[in-house]
Amino acid sequence: MPDKIPFRTPIPPEPKGKRVSAAEAEKMLLEKLAYHEKQFEQTIFNLACLNSQIGHPEIATKYLDRLMAITDDPEKKASYLLAMGCLMEKTQDFERAIGFYSQALSLEPTNRNTWYFVNNNLGFCLNYINKYVEAEPYCRAAIKIDPHHHNAYKNLGISMEGQGKYPDAAVLYIKAVETNARDPRAFMLLEELVAKHETIKYDIPDIQDKITKCREAVRLAHGMPPGNKDN
Repeated sequence: MPDKIPFRTPIPPEPKGKRVSAAEAEKMLLEKLAYHEKQFEQTIFNLACLNSQIGHPEIATKYLDRLMAITDDPEKKASYLLAMGCLMEKTQDFERAIGFYSQALSLEPTNRNTWYFVNNNLGFCLNYINKYVEAEPYCRAAIKIDPHHHNAYKNLGISMEGQGKYPDAAVLYIKAVETNARDPRAFMLLEELVAKHETIKYDIPDIQDKITKCREAVRLAHGMPPGNKDN
């Protein structure tokens, strides 16, 4: 059972060897499913991931439903529910995503990565449908689980901004950049926030200096030449 979160990881480098089409890859996995009983669950999971990646969310969901039906392990169930929630996000069905994440939350998984992203993703989806107050405790829970991951800082910043707590939001966006400057979204949100609410400078007098440092951190993280403002 993989620990990493499906549907949210970056595309890995292209492997060496013969290139196969999505249809050929699916055929190979189905053949593996027939002859390798011990790898049954992993193969079903791979088929779900494949169909998600090639734009077949209905088929991917059926594979994930099958996984849910064949295990009583709450850790696995939470992981599969997390995967289903991520799949719903990809199809912009945030209400269903919230439902899956809420089910996973009720299982109280002990895997740190699963527990973090269940809370973080639930906060993200609630923010997306403008339920900023409801999103806040899940974002804070995710930060408590893993304070070294940037996503929940960004999502808590969005929650604070949605509640009109602009200085708090700015501090959280800055923290998200400090935690992972390779993801430019928090910096973009920070710039937009300060541009819309100039009064933030009275609460954070050195905000422009902080923005400059964040911009430089993002530039360095992406290997941009000096003066390039593309984020």
